[in-house]
Amino acid sequence: YIWIIFLMASKKDLLKSISDEDERKIFAKALDKGNLCAKINVPQFSDFMDPYKAHKLEEICRGCEFNTVLCGGYGDAERLKLGFFPYYDEGEYSSFPISYVEVTYNGKYSKTLTHREFLGSVLGLGITRDKVGDIYIQNEKAVIMVDDDIADYIVSNLERVSHTKVNAKIIDHFESTHSEVNEKKITVASLRIDAILSGALNISRGKVSDLIKGEKAFVNWKQITSVSENIKDGDMITLRGFGRVKVIETLGKTKKDRFLIDIEVYK
Repeated sequence: YIWIIFLMASKKDLLKSISDEDERKIFAKALDKGNLCAKINVPQFSDFMDPYKAHKLEEICRGCEFNTVLCGGYGDAERLKLGFFPYYDEGEYSSFPISYVEVTYNGKYSKTLTHREFLGSVLGLGITRDKVGDIYIQNEKAVIMVDDDIADYIVSNLERVSHTKVNAKIIDHFESTHSEVNEKKITVASLRIDAILSGALNISRGKVSDLIKGEKAFVNWKQITSVSENIKDGDMITLRGFGRVKVIETLGKTKKDRFLIDIEVYK
C-alpha cells in the first residue's frame, strides 16, 4: 500500500509541468507502465508516439526507478515506443513488441502509393494511430512498423491501399537505407529557422517560409509554425520532404556580420 502511494505521488510530480491535457493522458498511461515495471521487474512498453512526445517523456523519466530506452523498429525511426526496463537491465531493442508488415503492389497497374494512403488504409481497419509506427516507403512497397498484437490482423485484412490491390506479410527484419550525411559550413543573416533551412537545403527563403507555415517544419521533433523561431547549437531541424539539418556549432561572425555555422545535412 505504501509502495502504491509512492508511485502515484511520483507520477503526479512527474506530470506537474505538462499543461496539455492530451499529452498528460498519454504520459500518464505510459508512466503507469513504468511504475508497473519498477514494481514487478518485468519490461513494459508504451504505445507509439511522435518523436517530440517520446523524447519529452524520456526526459521526464530520468532519475526514476527504472531504465528507459527509445525504439521505433529501425535506426532512423521517427515514431517511437518508450521501453521501461528494471533498474539492473539496460534494455535491448529486440525486446520491443514491434512487428514489420511489408505491403507490396504491382506498380504497372497503379500509381505510386503515398504515406497518407498506406496510413489511411491501415487506420481504416479500425486500428488506432498509437498502434502504428513509421511507414517506410520503397519501390512498389512499404514496410509498416506496428504493435506485435495487431500484425496478424493487418496481414489478414489489408487487401487494398486506396484502389490498389496489395499483398501484406510479416517480415523478420528491416533495415532502412542510411541517410546521406553532409557536414558543411554556411553563413546566414540570422539564426532564425527560415534562414538556416534556406542556406542549408538551398531552398528559397520564401518557399521555406511557406513550408514552415504549412506545418512541415520541426525543431527537436516539435512542430514549429513561426518563421522567426531562433535556433541554437545542438538543435535538429526537420523539413518534411526535404531532409534534416543539425546545427553543430555557431562559429562566430564574418566580416560582413553574418553568422558562420557548422551543420550536418541529412537527406
